[in-house]
Amino acid sequence: MFTQPEDGGRALNAPAWLSRDGRILTTVVHDKAVQWDVPGHRRIRSVQRPGLSEGVVSASADGSYIAYRSPDGAGMVIGGLADGSTRRLVIGPPNDTDGGFGSSGRTFVVRRPVRGADDGRATLEVWDVRRQRVLFRYDRGSDDGGLPVLSRDDRYLAWCTHDGDRLQVLDGVEGRLVATGVPRATQRTLCQGELTFTPDHRAVASGTSDGIVTWDFRAGRERPRLKIAGGAHAVEFAGAYALAWGTGSFTLWRTDLPAPTDGSTREPLLTYPVAASTIGDIRLDPDKGVLRYREDGRTSVVRTLSLHGLLRKGWRDTPMSDATARVTVSVAGTDSMAVTVDPTGRTALTSEGTLVDVSTGKPRKGVKGVKGVDGEDFLRDGSFSPDGRYLAVADAQGRLTLWDAHTWRRIAVLRAVGSTTQDTALAFSADGSLLAGGAPGGSVEVWETASPALPAATLPAGDGPVLSLEFTGDGGELRIATPHLAERVSPLAASRAAEEVCARARRGLTEAEWRRYFPSAEYRGTCGH
Repeated sequence: MFTQPEDGGRALNAPAWLSRDGRILTTVVHDKAVQWDVPGHRRIRSVQRPGLSEGVVSASADGSYIAYRSPDGAGMVIGGLADGSTRRLVIGPPNDTDGGFGSSGRTFVVRRPVRGADDGRATLEVWDVRRQRVLFRYDRGSDDGGLPVLSRDDRYLAWCTHDGDRLQVLDGVEGRLVATGVPRATQRTLCQGELTFTPDHRAVASGTSDGIVTWDFRAGRERPRLKIAGGAHAVEFAGAYALAWGTGSFTLWRTDLPAPTDGSTREPLLTYPVAASTIGDIRLDPDKGVLRYREDGRTSVVRTLSLHGLLRKGWRDTPMSDATARVTVSVAGTDSMAVTVDPTGRTALTSEGTLVDVSTGKPRKGVKGVKGVDGEDFLRDGSFSPDGRYLAVADAQGRLTLWDAHTWRRIAVLRAVGSTTQDTALAFSADGSLLAGGAPGGSVEVWETASPALPAATLPAGDGPVLSLEFTGDGGELRIATPHLAERVSPLAASRAAEEVCARARRGLTEAEWRRYFPSAEYRGTCGH
């Protein structure tokens, strides 16, 4: 987490913007534009601009420029933050106009009402920031609704008009509207939220109550919807990925995967809960494999979430099958499926919950009769701990239970009956202290066998279902295999997790920061300090 320091000119509710990759935070306070390196937790620069706080409009996606209304009313000022340059866009009285940077950062979109018009018409202009000239103009725009948005190649301009229920997309090169033949219901749905363009410049998307809705105006059709419970409040695209913030969670999809042939909903790679009630900007940084988001509130706070290798280059286009090879054993002349074999290789657990001698096919006897997991049936998966002390089993309804393999007493129900019939990957650490199990949504849950009543730790693996799990010998890391990613490693040991956090933060907490976050604990050095 990055919180703008108080000694950096922080002010309550100061305007703030994240760059396209989320690495630069730009804030405006006391007529100063202050920029921060979010991963490095350091201030990059502070640029003084008279009248900036009162007239600020927007910051460019690459963090190079800040736009504000000129104090003398002579137009819009584009201030260069790195080079100190000043450019003016002569757009008329700035108080009568709306404006904002295009997605590329090279352009500026202006919307100005047509004087004397009583039908809400507006002139739309796209300016080249560096050359300070108009690239194209459209005189039949709309003055209602959100500010028009520009594609990242600076060619297409999109907005909603007629009381916010009709989509318009202008090809600025050819000077014509291109989103024709869009069903009215689709137009109304798209206009529910803020419009954005997909990275291929071919489609317009919006976060709606139904998730992400996308209209491909080049193909003249709607792309498969990306559904999210509670709707999508904010949407971001980066390469082949789509990200949405919904009600209490982020959801990530890979959009270049084939659409389901059965007409079902495209499953997300990852759903991650967040506690923040309001989000300002959401950003994907594919190069670093992280998600960054800015919390709306009284101060500027940027949080960084690891996407656990989901953006790695090792993505396998053809997914591995989730089919699990099964061993059958003969019990009293009848074949029965074995869900797991004990560490000695001599005893198998059948789907009926019975322990069978592999060599003879006969049920093993105990003092109270046949050995096995009493009361369990229709088992699909199981795993013994390496020392043979514990057994974990999952049934066809998704229930997961932990057993003492010496006394054959059920220790705990770790997961109640669910709706899934998928196979559940299971793995114990070498000493049996940890149990990992794949969850239906593509995540992994990890329990402490000594305290099974405690809630499981959840690792958002994504790209489900989880095909295989394996602990390293010391239990410090968990290897996860999913259909499109052969192996990802998640640190579990506290020392390794601390090392990873310190590597990202590049420093430890100062005494002032320690007092802010841990007021009741005595200060001690972190990350080697």
